[in-house]
This record gives sequence, C-alpha cells and structure tokens, in this order.
Amino acid sequence: MPEIPDLDAIVSYLRTQIVEATIISFSLPRAWMLRSAPSITPESVLPGEKIEAIDRRGKHLLFSMREVSLVVHPMLVGRFYYVASEEKLPREMVFEWVLSTGKVLRYADEKQMGRLYLVPGRDYSSIPGFLEQGPDPLSADFTFERFLECLKNRRGEIKGLLTNAKVISGIGNAYVDEILFEAGIYPFRKKTDLSEGELKKVYEAIPTVLNRAKKIVAERMGTQIHLKIRDFLLVHGKGGEPCPRCGQKIATVGTWQRATNFCRHCQPGLMIDPSKK
Repeated sequence: MPEIPDLDAIVSYLRTQIVEATIISFSLPRAWMLRSAPSITPESVLPGEKIEAIDRRGKHLLFSMREVSLVVHPMLVGRFYYVASEEKLPREMVFEWVLSTGKVLRYADEKQMGRLYLVPGRDYSSIPGFLEQGPDPLSADFTFERFLECLKNRRGEIKGLLTNAKVISGIGNAYVDEILFEAGIYPFRKKTDLSEGELKKVYEAIPTVLNRAKKIVAERMGTQIHLKIRDFLLVHGKGGEPCPRCGQKIATVGTWQRATNFCRHCQPGLMIDPSKK
C-alpha cells in the first residue's frame, strides 16, 4: 500500500511535470471504479481542463482543476505512470490522460481496489471518511499535545491506532512497523498501558522515520513513480532476518499485507504472543 513517503515522492515529481498541463483527451477502461456526482461526467468536464494543483491528504492524491478535482486512494497496489504514449500499457489500467506535455498520465490497479472520486471544485464532502481524517503527521501543527489529543479516550493497540485514519492520516502497515521499531515499542501494547514518556518516543519516531524514508524513496524512485521501494526498511518485510540492532531474528505476526514485523528483544512487550492466543 502506498504510504506517505511513496505518495509525497509521486506528488513532488508530478508537480514539476504536469501542473499547468491541459488534459487533451482521456480514456477510462474501468469506468466502474470512478465515483462521481450524478451531475458530473468525465466526458463533459475533463477534456480541456487544466491541472492547477496536485496535493496529498492522508493516503489520497488530489488532482485539482478549475471545475473539478480527481481524488485517488490507491489502496493496496494502485500505481501511477507518467510516460510516453507509446510505452506498453500497464496491466489493469484504470485511466489514461493524454496531456499537453506530449506524455500521458496513467493509473493502474491490478486488484481493482483503489477508490477514485470526481468531485465538483474542491468539495470533498461526498468522499467517505475524507473529512473525518486525523491530522497529517508531517504537518507543522502536529505537536505532541495534538498527538496526545488524537489518542485521548482511545484504548486499542498502539499499532492499530497509528494506522487508523481517523486518528492520524497517512500511516500504513509498513511504516508503522518502522515507527514502533524506532521507538522501541511493542506493536501490540495497549495505548492505555503506555506512559507519557513512551508515547513521546512514538511521537518523535513518526517524523524521524517518515522524513528519512521520503528522502530515500524520492531519490530512488526518480521518474519511475510506479515503483514500490521498501527494501531499505529495517524490520517491515524482514521476518526471520537478523535485527539490525541486536541480531536476533525479526518476528512476524499475521500474513501478507497485514503482517506485523518487530524485534522481540528491542521491542519487549506482552508475555503472550497474540498469534498464540
């Protein structure tokens, strides 16, 4: 699932390439994936529209134009491609914009799980959960006090809370593992069991991990904005490998997209492993 480092790299690159570009034409092979208001049809509003801005909110990418905005939540495997039109089409392409730059912007989703919304102007009220998102963890006003306020009255496991978009927006399964490893916090600890000092470690680990990853991802992604770059992560996806701090094997709880990776020595926690309950 693309998370903040991936999405910010995509946004930064596309801003330099297609802001102020005009959509000459478009195709929508999987039209059923696009949700739009009954009064809006892509055929009537997209051709001739100029892309005015590209932004990120949580895990959503926002393509803002004069009359409408396209909001894309890539979910698990959604990918963007900004390429020459003669480039081979990606599998399960959802849409293609032919742009005045002479290139095309494509979005593909092999699992067809992504969510796309065409909304009037900058009105995001029709997008489920969009306006209810918590603060962006890299915003200037995301202070420790606000972090504590976001967690107030929450009683779940710290990993689940950090990946809850209503608590904090934009953190997913991969980077929450990295954040909790950085903080030395066991992912299945209840928030109510954590001291203020431990919560401060989690808070400080969030920008440390995300900003470090943003730099690496942006440098390595370059123009290949469809790439998923995760091999540099310290624990996520590294189950069974040596912990980079202590050398013990990195543990895995769960499977595939929801697997949690952590070090039992560096992140001590419950005596009973949740996978053995």
